[in-house]
Amino acid sequence: MIWIIVALVSPAFHAVANEFDAYLTNRFFRRPLTIAFYSTLMGILFLPFIFFIELPYLPSPQVIPFLILAGIADVLYLYPYYKALQVDDTSTVAALFSLGKISVPILAFLFVHERLTLTQYLGVALIIISSALLTLKHKKRFVLNKSFLYMGMCALILAVESVVYKYVFEQVSWATGFTWSTVASFIVVIAMLVVPSVRKDIVVHAKSFRRHGHLVFAEEFFTFAGSATGTFAIALAPVTIVESIGEIQPFFVLVVALLVYPFYPRMLKEHVDGRSIKKKIALFVLTAVGVFLVTRS
Repeated sequence: MIWIIVALVSPAFHAVANEFDAYLTNRFFRRPLTIAFYSTLMGILFLPFIFFIELPYLPSPQVIPFLILAGIADVLYLYPYYKALQVDDTSTVAALFSLGKISVPILAFLFVHERLTLTQYLGVALIIISSALLTLKHKKRFVLNKSFLYMGMCALILAVESVVYKYVFEQVSWATGFTWSTVASFIVVIAMLVVPSVRKDIVVHAKSFRRHGHLVFAEEFFTFAGSATGTFAIALAPVTIVESIGEIQPFFVLVVALLVYPFYPRMLKEHVDGRSIKKKIALFVLTAVGVFLVTRS
């Protein structure tokens, strides 16, 4: 089915975007709200591409609050996401998006009445456990990296966003929902300029943005492509299943890292030694098993 292909393409796009995000936030934009401003600002440029697929229309007043909520969530998750990228490997951070799977089935059941089988919920649990194990650091004792907390917050926000999108797409077309939520995100980042400390840092980094704008452009291209295909898949299939398929994203991140590392080793934030790769691949395989269990019914 076409939705499976679309759902698989989305994490591949996001994987490339993850590598750009890690590079930008660790090298040029240390404050998360600053890079969130510039990336969202750049992302609005890609919105007209949606019009070649389907023309959006004005939503009904009842849907507007949910579109605004989706737009806010699409900006809000960036803060803990960028913080996590500053303290952990990119592929590990990508894997920790799975923490949202704790919330997605519950929210989907409450608001859009989705029901999964016991096997599917078992698959979701396996995805969560295998991804969380990635953050364990064994020194004198096992501890969780700070990225676990950051991405727990991030994943919860994205879980709410996914369920809101599912509700929105039951009321309006995909192009309408995605377009107006993107516009809402744009308004949110513009509103950030009223905060003096945020505005000051954005101005300070304006020169850096002009110098590295092509990297932000590339990052937003892949982010936009991933978000567009991801929301389209949600419009076609149960949100819990689509989000679980997205858990193969860390595998794509690791593949991208292995391909790019020989040429640009300083660009990536990734441990690519044998032991780290074996650990990640083993846990990614467990995640893939979880995806299989979730999508088999």
